[in-house]
Amino acid sequence: MQSITLRVISGADRGKVFNDLSTPITIGREEGNVVQLNDERISRYHVKIQEDDGRLVVTDLDSTNGTRINGHVCNLKILRYGDTISVGRTVLLVGTREQVVEWFATDAVSSVASAPSQDSESDDFDKSTGLAPNRAPQISSREISLPRGLTPGQAAELRELLDHVHGGMRVTVEGAQVDEKESNVTINQQAWQNLLITQSEISELIRAIEDPQSSDGQSHDTGTD
Repeated sequence: MQSITLRVISGADRGKVFNDLSTPITIGREEGNVVQLNDERISRYHVKIQEDDGRLVVTDLDSTNGTRINGHVCNLKILRYGDTISVGRTVLLVGTREQVVEWFATDAVSSVASAPSQDSESDDFDKSTGLAPNRAPQISSREISLPRGLTPGQAAELRELLDHVHGGMRVTVEGAQVDEKESNVTINQQAWQNLLITQSEISELIRAIEDPQSSDGQSHDTGTD
């Protein structure tokens, strides 16, 4: 029996992680679901994830507002690491941090490979959830933890900053369209502009932390649109 990890990246339950869930899994707002979410736009029993022939398949349970996988309306689909499941106002990311990083890293290598090496086995494999080869985890960056000893005011300021960054990322993720055949992700121009602006603002804040004197007399507008 396969297991799956689901991470809530947007919605009222954002930040929750449902680790190593065994199939079958139902997601909805009613008690009795394996993953119960606090979202009034989600049906009582919204979607089901089950194993079929070694793969994990997500099925919409005739929900009122439908289900989107990677931005596309979808009633039935094989899940892969890095997929996003959008139900109501909630977005869930499929896989652990390590699984998502490995999936995209492997996919990028496969996309640029012109031909298989004669000295090694082919890197082609079915990247459906649970079928990726067992490799050492690849971490793109070190684990991030919150600073200790923050005053209530400092904690509130940090929360406000993270909300701003999260909001900019959420707009980009929710507006993305994934073309699995071409391994491309497309976002609209407004989402791209918002992402660039957010990156610019974060860059300014990092500089201000590294060199406080450089920010004297400068103001940083972190208001959301």
